[in-house]
Amino acid sequence: MLGTGPNPEWTRRRMAAPKYRPNRIKLLLVAQSPPEDPARYFYFEGTGSTDPLFDAVCEVMFEGERVDKPAALKELKRRGVFVVELKPDAPRVDEKLAPYVPPFLINLETLGPEQIVLIGDEVHAAASRAIEKAGLPVVDVKVPDPAAGDVASFRNKFRQALVRGGLEKLIKPLPPSARAKS
Repeated sequence: MLGTGPNPEWTRRRMAAPKYRPNRIKLLLVAQSPPEDPARYFYFEGTGSTDPLFDAVCEVMFEGERVDKPAALKELKRRGVFVVELKPDAPRVDEKLAPYVPPFLINLETLGPEQIVLIGDEVHAAASRAIEKAGLPVVDVKVPDPAAGDVASFRNKFRQALVRGGLEKLIKPLPPSARAKS
């Protein structure tokens, strides 16, 4: 339900993401909501803080290389990649995503992304038409949510979305200084 009061985990996530927000967002990835485990989040730097979306995005963007999370986050920022959630306040349980679309669109315009990729069938169903109607650049590829378990399909569809959006140049290995130490 919308507006049920302050959420300390949401506040923590809101404080972590801006550090890695690019000045110019070339690619905005829109996920449905944060992971259920409050210790895991795309923009948390600590050990054990990765989530399936972070792992899958890095696997594609950095061509399968093992990554040091803070270095990978810095490199994603440098490349103009940013991740947001359609429902940012808490993990999604059973609620519909449609009520989150209007406030999301207001925030989306302030980000000014060059291309938008929606992650997950439900996000695509809830938001793609509204984003298109608002005249914003959404890539029309249904990219599955890697948290649902089909990471191979995510990789294929995410690559397809990057190519359709003219962003295939973003796929390249990490610079040597950012690679994970073995």
